[in-house]
Amino acid sequence: MNSKFFRPNSKRKVKGILSFKQLERIKLLFPNMKIVKREWDCFEIELKIQPTPLSQVYEVKIVYKNNRFIEIFVINKTLKIAANRDKLPHIYDSEKQQLCLYSPSKREWSAHNYIDNTVIPWTSEWLYYYELWLPEGKWLGGGHNEYPNEDFTKTLKNG
Repeated sequence: MNSKFFRPNSKRKVKGILSFKQLERIKLLFPNMKIVKREWDCFEIELKIQPTPLSQVYEVKIVYKNNRFIEIFVINKTLKIAANRDKLPHIYDSEKQQLCLYSPSKREWSAHNYIDNTVIPWTSEWLYYYELWLPEGKWLGGGHNEYPNEDFTKTLKNG
């Protein structure tokens, strides 16, 4: 309906699953999650994830922005670095401990996916492989090549 009194607001076009729908589903799996921030098109939540019964419990913050973008952070502890490494693997920001769970350029996740079916299991999987990475510094979780000049990678050595 177009008139001089009513014009559609093109800035409010929603792409992806609405934040309240995402929260409803996450709350079913994590009834003790903490909602830090909640608006019509975004939220910040904190929840606890334990990858295996023998694993540590990690508190993670999930930030869903504009019903489109997502960021994941480990917040309750400082992630250690393997003795033979100088940085954490598959991290966007080491200081903030922002996890790299998928490749946006390859469209492995979009806001049309439910977070409880994708990002939360991927976070648990990342933490599982992080625990396996700590003793020897070998990332077994796949993804992009973090250490290109090592024998166990498929990347050619220079020289």
